[in-house]
Amino acid sequence: MQDVLENAGTTTSVPWLRLMSAIFRDYWNHFGLFWRVMFPVIIVSLAFYSASFLFSKLWIAEAQWTFSTSGAITVFSGSTGTNQSSSKPMGVKTTGGFHGSTFDIGFLWLAMCPLAFIIVHQYRGTKATSGKAWRHTRRKIVSILGIWVLFGLLATAVFFTVVIPILTGFSQVLIPYVPVAPATPILLLMIVGIPAVYFLVKWSLYHQGIIIENLSWIAALRRSSELVSGKWRQFFGMYLLLVWGAMVFTTAVLGLTLLLFSVLAPEFVPLREILLSGKFFDLFFGVQVQITLQDPPVWAIAVMVIVNILIDAVLAPIWALLTTHLYMERAGTQ
Repeated sequence: MQDVLENAGTTTSVPWLRLMSAIFRDYWNHFGLFWRVMFPVIIVSLAFYSASFLFSKLWIAEAQWTFSTSGAITVFSGSTGTNQSSSKPMGVKTTGGFHGSTFDIGFLWLAMCPLAFIIVHQYRGTKATSGKAWRHTRRKIVSILGIWVLFGLLATAVFFTVVIPILTGFSQVLIPYVPVAPATPILLLMIVGIPAVYFLVKWSLYHQGIIIENLSWIAALRRSSELVSGKWRQFFGMYLLLVWGAMVFTTAVLGLTLLLFSVLAPEFVPLREILLSGKFFDLFFGVQVQITLQDPPVWAIAVMVIVNILIDAVLAPIWALLTTHLYMERAGTQ
């Protein structure tokens, strides 16, 4: 596929507005093909999350379920300590800040390589089917899983050596210049969040290195770093805009879903006052609404799972289109 990169080099650098226009035009033109590529991931995700939540529903005693406009569905065990009816709402509250869906990361990682493969072939004007995309991805599975393992090990190491010591107030054991007092979110953001964002942007094109240039996972990370070098701020700005748009879209769809729940099930009625008021528009600016229930309807859990997965199915090709367009443009200029 090296000729793809050579052809990309014949074009001038695309301004970000034209890039966004090209992304949504390609999305519209190849919408059906993208969804055929993602269909196996949708089925696997649906089976996995359905089984997980069904297990929680059947086996966790007195489970408490939290539904949020962020897309998160959390379940934990514990008694309320009262004789409340199991169908009575245990609490509705609003929180600040956008929160990503628990479904997003796994879905995007699974779909990115075959989507990038399809996008490159469309750019070349050659025919590519969803089956061919997945067969090619399967041949690169070792490299893909290698990066997953690396990221998992890095995240685990940071969690146990940095996050836990900071949150528990024992920071000076590992970081001498951090006060012993429990750290604030700002401190945690500075020590963990900023470096994490830096490397996520720096390595954001590794999928394309694997699937387009057939690189090993180490070489793909190195190649991504080379391509992002000198353009980190532009990449970060585009990613930030896309992430914000995705979170607003997710919040709006899930807010309307929970509003529908409040009409169909009495357990969700307390949400109606917030979602039908002017506060609904606060959801677009980082406010999240959540409700905690004991023994919610099974159908509500199922619908939330399905809606979350379909939201990811809508958003995944946009992310793949953005990163693949950036990859081809940058590879053609080096």
